Amino acid sequence: LVANLIETAGATRMITLDMHAPQIQGFFDIPIDHLNAVRLLSNYFGERHLGDDLVVVSPDHGGVTRARKMADRLKAPIAIIDKR
Repeated sequence: LVANLIETAGATRMITLDMHAPQIQGFFDIPIDHLNAVRLLSNYFGERHLGDDLVVVSPDHGGVTRARKMADRLKAPIAIIDKR
């Protein structure tokens, strides 16, 4: 439904950032450019030397893979929110 609304509004191309599931691209009939921000954000937070104050949190089980990549790059612990 959202894909149809965006296309009906006249979009001819879409840029996404850290899409929750790559399969979402299949709902669009327009080109999708999917960007990943893990490297950019991990560099940003890594430069701040936050030490023990830094924890990477996944908002749900679907985001664990992305959060783990970020945590590994930052050598930080990871927490996962269980929405049950």
